[in-house]
Amino acid sequence: MRLAAGRGDVNGCWDATQQLLRRLPSSQGLRLAQEFVSRRLTTFERHQPDVHWPREFIESVADAARSPDSRSWPEAESDFPGPGANSFIAAVEALWKAGHLLDDEGKRGELLADAIERAVSAERLEYWGSRHPEAWARWYQAAASGSDDVSRFEILATIKRDPDAACVEREAWLEVAQLLQEELSAAAQG
Repeated sequence: MRLAAGRGDVNGCWDATQQLLRRLPSSQGLRLAQEFVSRRLTTFERHQPDVHWPREFIESVADAARSPDSRSWPEAESDFPGPGANSFIAAVEALWKAGHLLDDEGKRGELLADAIERAVSAERLEYWGSRHPEAWARWYQAAASGSDDVSRFEILATIKRDPDAACVEREAWLEVAQLLQEELSAAAQG
């Protein structure tokens, strides 16, 4: 996983994360992903200060794994203009769905890996978008409208090539690797 992170190989990081999460008891994997996503919540809230439901959904994940709640995903509130916000919402959704899977460990591992990957993506996009707000706004407007404006793809390429944003992503994946190593060591000793 650390090698994949160093190469900027998101797919390799996702694969390793999924495989390692499956080695943990499901409650431990869920808690790890919940804490990882939760630590990125303040960044989301900085750009969307009046949106509180993601916090409630993140906090409800552990309880839902023990006994399902009756909430449904708020589809109407899933598009936000802040940098990285929609990736963060996708992370919360994957985490929330993983918390509601009581009998499918394989799917839960995939959803937890998705939640972590989307949180990492949100962090990278927020880092870049906060430093380039005009370009972010242009990209968001073109993407939200479904426009075929080629400039939106140029902006995505610029984000991908930005060495500082890549460093943010690499450090986040290395954090995941460290957290997984600690959890796996604790599980092996416990």
